[in-house]
Amino acid sequence: MLGGGGMKGFAHIGVIRAIERLGIEIDEVVGTSMGAVMGALFAQGRDSTSIEEVVREITVKDYLKLNLLKFLVKGYRHASVYKGKHFLAFLEEHITEKSFDELQRPFFCNALSLSRGSMRYFGMPGDRELPVAQAVYASSCLPGVYEPMEFDGDHYIDGGMAESLSLKVGHLRKADLIIAIDLSIRDVNEAVPYRKSLPHILFQTYDIMGNVLNEHNLHRYVTDNVVLMKPKVGFMGILDQPHLEELVRVGEREALEVLSTNPLTRYLADPVTLRDVDRTVPVPRDYVHLDVDMNACIHCGICATTCATQGFAAVPRGSVVRKLHNYECTRDAACERNCPTGAIRLDNI
Repeated sequence: MLGGGGMKGFAHIGVIRAIERLGIEIDEVVGTSMGAVMGALFAQGRDSTSIEEVVREITVKDYLKLNLLKFLVKGYRHASVYKGKHFLAFLEEHITEKSFDELQRPFFCNALSLSRGSMRYFGMPGDRELPVAQAVYASSCLPGVYEPMEFDGDHYIDGGMAESLSLKVGHLRKADLIIAIDLSIRDVNEAVPYRKSLPHILFQTYDIMGNVLNEHNLHRYVTDNVVLMKPKVGFMGILDQPHLEELVRVGEREALEVLSTNPLTRYLADPVTLRDVDRTVPVPRDYVHLDVDMNACIHCGICATTCATQGFAAVPRGSVVRKLHNYECTRDAACERNCPTGAIRLDNI
């Protein structure tokens, strides 16, 4: 299950590489936004090396081309800042299977209806008419950035606007095991410098909104059969020029640590490869350490009401931490992000 995150989504290649190294078989693929792009390429049967070669062609310069002429003619009445046709042409060139039925693995991606405000899951039974490349474009069509995808009398935009990690589909498909890659992590204690430009305001808003929405998504859908990983990609903006090799390394390192230590996936891995990986993964990733600076804490109780796993207690004085080592943490960093004084720090997340 590959989450959205703009150019951060290149980290998915590293996760796929780790899965290949460990010999874990994937039965179905679900993707949102850039996760849909990577997911569709993987569902074709491509390996991580092939996917990496394809996405080397994706650059901000080439695929974020201004609709300057139309802006001069139509002004604010035009639908997007950039030309979506360039991105769609790229998808149609590399996702050669027109139909979902032609893919080697079942594949699903979500897009948001502008007319009804509801989510549509392309690739599900009864919803497989739209060509795969166009469905992926719809799933990754950031509003205001690319023109919405028109289909079936409706217009669709990036599914990550409401659901950046579609855990709902995994549960709907009654999966025995869900491996989910969430790219919404960011250092909430480090301010992003403000830039007086429309793209910066839009993209930063999308990033913040995605984090808040994903908080509720993780609280509801992270269950005992979900293996959740959060590659450390917070150093990038959603449409920054990607550092491909670095993002791939970050994704692979995170996946090897999580998949080799989580009991749900460890037994699925190749034993010989696992012994090699164990030499480089010294600390199990099975809990989140909660720490509160009591000099900064004002005992407002927001952490207790925000945490979905009762890691904190609303007390008038003294320590508010109930679970120093929180094994149930959903790793959405909601408590850290919502603390009004920045007193909370999460480690091993």
